[in-house]
Amino acid sequence: MAKAKIGGLNRGLDFLIQDNKTFENNQPEEVVNTGSIALIALDLIVPNPTQPRTDFDENAINELAESIKTLGIIQPLTLRKKDDKYEIISGERRYRASKIAGLSEVPAYITEADDSVALQMALVENIQREDLNSIEVAITYNRLIEECHLTQEELSTRLGKGRSTIANSLRLLRLPDQMQAALRNKVITEGQIRPLISLDDPDLQLDLFQKVLNYGLSARQVEMLVKDPDGYIFELEQKAQDEENGEPAAEDNQDDKKLMVKAARPKLSDEQKQLKKSFTKKFNVPVDLKLDSKGIYKLTFNLKSPEDYEKIVGILNNIQL
Repeated sequence: MAKAKIGGLNRGLDFLIQDNKTFENNQPEEVVNTGSIALIALDLIVPNPTQPRTDFDENAINELAESIKTLGIIQPLTLRKKDDKYEIISGERRYRASKIAGLSEVPAYITEADDSVALQMALVENIQREDLNSIEVAITYNRLIEECHLTQEELSTRLGKGRSTIANSLRLLRLPDQMQAALRNKVITEGQIRPLISLDDPDLQLDLFQKVLNYGLSARQVEMLVKDPDGYIFELEQKAQDEENGEPAAEDNQDDKKLMVKAARPKLSDEQKQLKKSFTKKFNVPVDLKLDSKGIYKLTFNLKSPEDYEKIVGILNNIQL
């Protein structure tokens, strides 16, 4: 039986997979030796139920299927024997694309791995991908630590990443669900949202998060906002008013046009900050309370829909003066 040395398997798996990769032209129904690469029938392959990747881009998979039709599968899947089937350790996108491309069998590297090692291999393979979103990466780090009983230092060594990188990524999982969803869906970048992690108050996090979305603030601007949330105003509001009045736009740095400038006004007291939170909870809409340099208070209801508007107007109309 002809054998040929095969290289080029996924980076990141070398610490788990021995370097004895040989190709054997076995039929799917034959017993395939571990440590070999063989053609495996697609109907014998099953996805990994603990697959770390949760989001699959259908368009990208269809594009991969077209590539497979033309060039075939360049990188074999990694499988392990599981009862009378082969379970995917890495390569589910290639598996899905191969089915779309109409293949009946695919090249696969067969390895021997228990559940713990298989999970590590699947997680490490996924973490090396460049198209994972920030939350998927953080979840994967957390699973490697929790389920594979690794410390952050051990994980850092295995992945070749700085310990601070892993620690900062894990902190994303402390964010409110709404903010995690925005990261997962790439509505906001990790650089924009990272300054908000340092805030201990979830309500304040969400309030500033909404401002970041509304004003399209850069990461540097978010840092300034977090340093003094009650002591900054948005220059954007003045810029929008100037444009509405037909005044020419300033020839400043594009980033500085949106920059928040510090206002010469007193900060809210703890009691006033608590009052703002109480209003937000009571009216169930974002409420902002500001105090300018002249001692004038400004209470703002941020109404995002006609329903919010009708609700607040109804409440205010029922107030007995």
